Amino acid sequence: MAARAIVWMLLGSVLFAGMATFVGFAHRRDPSLSTFTSSAFRSVVNLLALVIVSWRAPLQLVGDARPALWARGLLGAVALLTYFACIRYVSLGEAAFLNQTSAIWVALLAPWLLGQRTSIAAWIAIAGSLAGVGLLAHPRPGSDDTLGRALGLASGLAAAGAYVSVNKASATNSSVTIVFWFTLMSSIASIALMLATGARLPVDLVTAGYLVGAGLSATAAQLLMTAAYRDGHVASVAAAGAASPLITTLLGWVLLDQVPDTRARFGMAVLVVCSAVLPFWGARRRGV
Repeated sequence: MAARAIVWMLLGSVLFAGMATFVGFAHRRDPSLSTFTSSAFRSVVNLLALVIVSWRAPLQLVGDARPALWARGLLGAVALLTYFACIRYVSLGEAAFLNQTSAIWVALLAPWLLGQRTSIAAWIAIAGSLAGVGLLAHPRPGSDDTLGRALGLASGLAAAGAYVSVNKASATNSSVTIVFWFTLMSSIASIALMLATGARLPVDLVTAGYLVGAGLSATAAQLLMTAAYRDGHVASVAAAGAASPLITTLLGWVLLDQVPDTRARFGMAVLVVCSAVLPFWGARRRGV
């Protein structure tokens, strides 16, 4: 069960990287595109896809409406909005790695909120990860991207709260139900912000197509991620998610020519080692 959960998370990581890349293409083609618009497209497409998938049993989407579902939806909406906003200020890879700091917060929260033991290796990984975050969160020389990096860290913290909520909500709700609540609340929040700020729709069909692609990739990724957190050990599954920012960085580098500087690359390397390799080693030692 634990191994299967990690495989699901790795597959979801590839799709999450695809989502970020689609968003990057959309904002490159239309530089004035609001992140509220891209968030709304991603959320609404995700929501419609879930409704279509569940057309035979639509009531399953409602679930039991427990507070854990509300928390997952609200925190997930905050994580999405801040992540997409971060992409406007920094490269895809840097934004993805800052969002991936959720693994640190999950490992810190799991013992207190879920009663799940965090191994010594995981605590070592947390300490090392903080050093990597310090390198990655530091603004580039001569740039003014402090806001973007702060948004990335905020998205990681909000995502961690959402992931912990997934573990609690999944006791009585399916993966589809949990993702539905997230996409519903994200759609409402994004559309409300679009209307409040006067954000416009994409300028052409190609840009819109990129955003639709982001929504479809996110749908499959969310279902896989939710299933992984439902069936696996939270800290180990979060560590497996470290593959997503690495893949996102490579895609941004190759497809969008977004090359991280030396400090950022070193910070990313530290985060990959500390957020993935050490927790997996600790999991094997425990026989998980």
